Amino acid sequence: MEDFWKRAKGFAEEAAKKSESLRNSVKISDLVSETAQRSRELAAEASKKADLLKTAALKQADQIKSSISSSADIIAIPPQLSQLSLAATFPSSSSPEVSQSDLLKFAITDDLTDFVKGLTSTTFQSFPFQDEPERSETDAPTTPSNVRKDLTEWQEKHATLVLTTVKQISKLRYELCPRTMKERRFWKIYFTLVNSYVAPYEKQYMEEVKLREAEQKKDDTLKQTSVVEGTDKEEEKDKNHRSSTSKSSSAEQDLDTFLLGDLEDSDGGPDEGEESFDDDFDKIDNSLSIWPIRERVKSLHRGTPGSTSPVSRFHGMMGLPAVIRPKLSIKTTSFFLPFCFSSSSSSTAAFSSRFSSLCRRRHLPPPPPQSSPPPPPIPKKIPFQVSAHGTTWRDPYHWMSNTDDPDLSEYLRRENSYAEAFMADTHKLQNKLFSEMTSRMPPNISTPPERWGPWLYYQYIPEGKEYPVLYRKPGVEESNWVKTVLRYAKGEVGREEILLDWNEIAEQYGYVHVGTCRISPDHNFLAYTLDVTGSEQFMLQVKDLRTGCIISQLQVHGVVSLAWGRDGSKLFYTQSDDNQRPFRVLYSKLESDSMDGIPVFTESDSSFCIDITSTKDGKFITVYIIDAANPSGGLQKIRERVSGVQYFLEHHYGMFYILTNAPLSGNKEWSGENYYLVRCPVEDIQSVNWQNIILPREDFTIEDMDIFDGFLVLFLGKKGNPTFCSIKLPIEIDCEHQLEIEELNPWFFPLPSSSCSVVPGSNHDFMNSIFRIVLSSPVMPDMIVDYDMSSRRFSIVQQEEVRGVSGEQDTEQLFDSKHDKEENVQYHVSQRWKDFSDAYCCETKEVISLDGTRVPLTILYSRKSWKKGQSPGLLLGYGAYGEVLDKSWCTNRLSLLDRGWLVAFADVRGGGGDSSWHKSGSGLYKQNSIDDFISCANYLVSENFVNRHHLGAIGLSAGSLLLGAAINMCPDLFRAVILKVPFLDVCNTLLDDNLPLTILDYEEFGNPRIKSQFECIRSYSPYDNISEGTSAKWVAKVRERTCHACSGSVILKTNMSGGHFGEGGRYGQCEEAAYEYAFLLKAMGMLKDDD
Repeated sequence: MEDFWKRAKGFAEEAAKKSESLRNSVKISDLVSETAQRSRELAAEASKKADLLKTAALKQADQIKSSISSSADIIAIPPQLSQLSLAATFPSSSSPEVSQSDLLKFAITDDLTDFVKGLTSTTFQSFPFQDEPERSETDAPTTPSNVRKDLTEWQEKHATLVLTTVKQISKLRYELCPRTMKERRFWKIYFTLVNSYVAPYEKQYMEEVKLREAEQKKDDTLKQTSVVEGTDKEEEKDKNHRSSTSKSSSAEQDLDTFLLGDLEDSDGGPDEGEESFDDDFDKIDNSLSIWPIRERVKSLHRGTPGSTSPVSRFHGMMGLPAVIRPKLSIKTTSFFLPFCFSSSSSSTAAFSSRFSSLCRRRHLPPPPPQSSPPPPPIPKKIPFQVSAHGTTWRDPYHWMSNTDDPDLSEYLRRENSYAEAFMADTHKLQNKLFSEMTSRMPPNISTPPERWGPWLYYQYIPEGKEYPVLYRKPGVEESNWVKTVLRYAKGEVGREEILLDWNEIAEQYGYVHVGTCRISPDHNFLAYTLDVTGSEQFMLQVKDLRTGCIISQLQVHGVVSLAWGRDGSKLFYTQSDDNQRPFRVLYSKLESDSMDGIPVFTESDSSFCIDITSTKDGKFITVYIIDAANPSGGLQKIRERVSGVQYFLEHHYGMFYILTNAPLSGNKEWSGENYYLVRCPVEDIQSVNWQNIILPREDFTIEDMDIFDGFLVLFLGKKGNPTFCSIKLPIEIDCEHQLEIEELNPWFFPLPSSSCSVVPGSNHDFMNSIFRIVLSSPVMPDMIVDYDMSSRRFSIVQQEEVRGVSGEQDTEQLFDSKHDKEENVQYHVSQRWKDFSDAYCCETKEVISLDGTRVPLTILYSRKSWKKGQSPGLLLGYGAYGEVLDKSWCTNRLSLLDRGWLVAFADVRGGGGDSSWHKSGSGLYKQNSIDDFISCANYLVSENFVNRHHLGAIGLSAGSLLLGAAINMCPDLFRAVILKVPFLDVCNTLLDDNLPLTILDYEEFGNPRIKSQFECIRSYSPYDNISEGTSAKWVAKVRERTCHACSGSVILKTNMSGGHFGEGGRYGQCEEAAYEYAFLLKAMGMLKDDD
């Protein structure tokens, strides 16, 4: 090669001499010809040399490939480096194997990898980086020593990892250094580019280093007080130190050489100058150490089966883990986090002691040795003070309230990575649980058709799909057989139409939540509200069912409730303000030139929101009363607004039937806690002389009503149990005196004695005489029952299919009317259905709360697997907004029951029941809810339903407030809690009336701007009472206040795309449940070897 370049140089010199003689020569053509000939010869020879170089390179590459055989995708590390830096960084490995904790510790994350994929050599070469002043000729070139000064200890180790695990950086460094730029410049630019991705990890690492140094310094100080060793030992120690220092210096040079590349341009021989090519082949030999490339590392982050990232398990009593799942609650901030939090703070506080900071871990034997997960993320703290009513407190995590802060997103990503590492040893168990849950589901699911006018409507989940599809098909006209025959002739009968496919929306946007869905009275349009981002900001969509097209002019944002005008030509809707408060009513005219919303009513008082609906017959819209056929005809007020008083209207042939809790005239003792039924003519709506139909009694309450052409249906609460009855319309009795319900000849619907959940179906058709109900219990799969109010008979239409579950039986238990008087009911009608009461036991107990109130507690367990006093338990609670705790059938729950768990449901005050039960657990009485929940937990332990060391709890949204307060007050009561979309920072949230729905929540939790209510809220607010937040804030504060060993069990898992309602798909729900159950089993120390 050297000879070739000398000949080329000679040719150039000869050409220069020839050019000097041109002015004296006239044979220019000869010179050109000679030059061209010599150029062709040199080009041919250069091409030949290039072929020889290519052949040699390919041969050497084959040798390298054969030396590493099956390891196809690897990156080499010098042997010296594998023995020095990697061993220091990953001391538990004898060979430099990458573990997930190592990668996370030095910021080798998926986010970083995705970012650097976009970097090119041009990025570095054109980077606007201000170099340091040029060195003088006496300055040394780039060497190990001056590069080491540019990199911190953490950066040095990060650079080592990123070169060996991220191909893009290794490739760029190889291309650029030292040919295009010095190594020190390359790393300066690199760390500037990736600063936002790596800075938090470096900060956390350096804080840990400082902590270790401080501890070491303390130890050294103590050692100085010990007896000094003899002179011989000191000399031996000094000798060993010098030897160690020599080895360390050599090893550090090897590390720098690896980072810097070819400092000596050493490919087996000298290079021809500073800019010449160096292949670096001299750094690879047959004894090299190897590391898997990034593709394997990414599998650890995804949690694929078989990943071996070491994560600590729980053994014995190790504190209080908790799991939260936030899709960020609308009661905390304006964006949504689906997450997992696990709190490990524990205490030995007595029940009467509200708060304690003692750690239970100190009273337990040390856990067995186990590999440690990476340290949890440490969020930044910014000084911030809040003051109210003369009280001032610090909230260093207030910055997390700003959901647009990029530091919050980065912190949540780090928390997700930590949660993934913490749960890495449960991946096999999660897959096992998921398989169990999905195996119980039928491949496809459908609801029985429900008649509405000439159509039959139903939903169907196709095989392998997550979400339902709304269908309809023409029904058989029972009253007009001629029309039915004509439709058969046209091929219309039996033809299915797809109205709305949730799966298509989810595939297009990645997320789907349909809020409200309404068919127009003429069955020509479908109006629905849609959220595709998880923000809970819904957009109105209207589909023309005749053409299948979406009406683009009616895509309105911020819509909440819908109601159709009488003939289907007008659509009414409510729209929200910036705080998500529905504050105005508008309507649009379909099939008109302009479909812009026409204002009907605006609510200016921010403490009220608006909801609209239409009466069952479609003739009126109720917010005030609006004529559905003439919305511009004005609004008609029912009564003057009174705080706490509500009116629910239905219309039946010129008569309004009204359910209200307004004060009864002449009744000074009326508390307004329960509802009663009145009626009045449409024209006399504002009259004070409404006709009382049914007043409440001590033995039952009226919860709701529905109306049909020939019947009124009342939803009743009787001794804590739901029931229904129908009354024939019109009511002909002249109600001059208070009536007993029996005087109206009601039919009380027979219900199974074991049912816990009784939910009405959609029942859209005003002209129908059949009322549909969905019945369910913890041991009975959902069952759809039709009640024919004309014949007073019922039929079981469909029951949920459950596969692969033992203990199923056909039951012939008698349906019971649950009513004492038999003369007006068809009593004890026999029907067959399936339940699992032989395999699983469901009991209802009454627990005495702190103030003597009896609290219903439903207990569920496997007759085969549950062991008294030994089994773990899970307690569920909610206790807010008057909502009934869901106790319906759940196949996923069987995976816990079959493992010996007990599941209990605490119907605490503040939740469902009559209005007095709700009021006694809200506002200034919220502490009652918490006391009820703690009492139920203590009952499970004291009565030996569960092992006292293995009790967990789950709360959703406002139910997480209940649990958060309970674990602050009695931190030794629960071993693990799962808080999903939690509302925890109650006081700070309610003090900020700029947050969505804050003002509306004053009615439920109180207004902290009123001193007495402020003091009440501060007394139980979970975030403000952590002993030793809302989602991320609470996790950060729990970790800060608990001991180091306990805080590592706190995990925060955030779904960055989900909403408050989580994953809606059936497989997504199984995946979420599998994650939660795996956490519970891990937290209880119940992971098995085969898990």
